[in-house]
Amino acid sequence: MQDNSSLEDLKKNIEQEKKVISDMNSIYLHAQSFGKGEKEFYDSSMNALLNQLRMLNKAVPSLLKKFAPVGVGGIDKDKKKTKGEKEKDVVKFSYISPSSKEKRYVSINKEDKKSFLKDLKVSESGLVGLKRDEEKVKMVNKPSYVAHVSNKLFSGVSDDIAKQVKDVGEDLKKANMHFLLSTYVSIALFISLCVFVLSLVVFVFLTITGILSWIYFWIPFLACFLTLAGFYFYPHSEKQNVRKMIVYELPFAAIHMAAIAGSDVEPTKIFRIIAMSKEYPHIGAEVRKVINQVEIYGYDLVTALKNVARQTSSKALGDLLSGLATNISSGGELKSYLEKKAENYMVDYRLRGERYSSLAGTFMDIYISVLIAAPLVLMMMFVIMNVAGIGVALSINSILLISVTAVVVVNIIFLVVLNWKQPRI
Repeated sequence: MQDNSSLEDLKKNIEQEKKVISDMNSIYLHAQSFGKGEKEFYDSSMNALLNQLRMLNKAVPSLLKKFAPVGVGGIDKDKKKTKGEKEKDVVKFSYISPSSKEKRYVSINKEDKKSFLKDLKVSESGLVGLKRDEEKVKMVNKPSYVAHVSNKLFSGVSDDIAKQVKDVGEDLKKANMHFLLSTYVSIALFISLCVFVLSLVVFVFLTITGILSWIYFWIPFLACFLTLAGFYFYPHSEKQNVRKMIVYELPFAAIHMAAIAGSDVEPTKIFRIIAMSKEYPHIGAEVRKVINQVEIYGYDLVTALKNVARQTSSKALGDLLSGLATNISSGGELKSYLEKKAENYMVDYRLRGERYSSLAGTFMDIYISVLIAAPLVLMMMFVIMNVAGIGVALSINSILLISVTAVVVVNIIFLVVLNWKQPRI
C-alpha cells in the first residue's frame, strides 16, 4: 500500500520548486535595471530562493520512502520502526505568500525548517518589491470589444483606406493612442455606420409621426459624415493636447532628472524612475518608449533616445532627448546639462504664466465691455426704438430673449477661448 498523503506532499513540494524557479527567473530578467543598492538586495533574494530549492530537494528522499511499497529495498517488519523514525524527520507546514497572496504547503526536513523560514522571509521581501516596481511600469491594455467587432466587419476596407490617410497614423503615434491605423479606421467606419442607422431610425419615426418632413432626409447622412470627420481630426487634436501637456511637465521632469543624475546612477535608471513616476504621465509615456526600445528591442540607449526624439510630438522634449543622447555618447556631465536645461525650461514656464496673466487682463476688459455694458445699452436702445416706433417692433419678451441668448453664447465663447489659452500652471 502507498501513503497517499505523502504522495500529495511530494506533489506540493514539486509545485513549490516550480514557483521558486519562476521567481528566480523574474529576478534574473530584471537584474539589468537594478541600481547598486537594489542589486545587493535582490542578490540576497536570489540566494535565499536557491537555498529553498536545495532544502526542498533534500526532503524528496524522505517523502519517497514514506510511500514506498513494503518489501521494496529490503524493508520488512523489523525495520518499520526505523521508517517511523524517519517520518518524524519531515515536517509539513503552510504559509501565505505576501507577493502572490496564495496559500502554499511545503514539506521539508525538520532540521531545515528554521533556515527555510529565514530564507523565505528574505525572498518574499524581494518579490514584493519587484512586483511593486513592475506594477508601476507595466501598462496593461485590455483588448477592446468594439475594435474586435470593427475589425471583423471592415478589416478589408480599412486596410485600403489606411493607405490614403497615413497622416492620421502619424498623429495616432504622436498622441500615444494605442491603435493600429487600420483598426482605428475600422472603428471609425463601424461607429459611423451605427450613427447612420440610429439617426435613420429616429428620422423615420419622427417623419411617420408627422414631426419632421421627408425633405430632411439628409440628416442621417450629415450625422454619418460628421462622425467620420470627428474620427479624422481627433488624433490631431489629441496630439496637440499631448504636446501642450509635455511642455507643462518638462521643467519639473528636467529638475527631477538632474537631481537623479547627481547621484551618479546609470543613465537608464534615470529614465526608469521618470517612467514610474505618476507626476509626469505624458513625459512618462514618452520615456517608456525609450525603456522599451532598450529592454525589448535591444537598442543601445543613445539610439533609443534619438529614435524617440524624432517620434515625439513635442519639439522641446525632442531637443532634450537628442541633447541627452549626444551628452551620453560624448561622455559629458549629465547633471550639468540637465540643470541648465531645467533652468531654461523654468524661465519659459514663468514667461508663459506672465503672458497668460496679461491675456487674462485683456479678456477681463473685453468681457466688461461686451457682456456688461453692451447688453444694457442695446436693451435701452431696443426699448426706445420700440416706444418710438422706429425699426422692427419687438416685444419686451423678445428683447429679453435676444439679450439672454446673446449673453449665454458670448459667455460660452469666452470660456472656451480662456480654457484653450490657459497654461497648466
